[in-house]
Amino acid sequence: MEHSRRSFTGVSSNLEADLTTLCWTAKDLHTLHWNRVIMEISSVHMLEALDNPLWFPGLSNTIEWTRQTLNCFQNCYVEVVNVTTNRVAEKIAVSVTKDRRFQSYIARGGPSWLTDTILEDASNSPSTYPR
Repeated sequence: MEHSRRSFTGVSSNLEADLTTLCWTAKDLHTLHWNRVIMEISSVHMLEALDNPLWFPGLSNTIEWTRQTLNCFQNCYVEVVNVTTNRVAEKIAVSVTKDRRFQSYIARGGPSWLTDTILEDASNSPSTYPR
């Protein structure tokens, strides 16, 4: 229903990039006035950092920033899923890294170049989430 893309520099690890991305996503959803969200991530390491911030002292500020942002929602669940579950997110990420599309945005619907993937994923989704 919504999609976005951002590019950034100056992060020291994949975990920091993952946490920063999750925080930005949560901020964007909050800006759109979403109150109940399910965030699907493919990094078990990121969930460990959110659940056990003391294990990652070098990222304490980033973890705290992300946790505070996630707490802005009425209901928010963060679930780890297989990376193949998020094909649309993967293609958007590749559009930044491979295709060098650095312009940040958030928009309703999907970009035309992702329409087929979005429709295919929606029709094959075994989602049990209430709509």
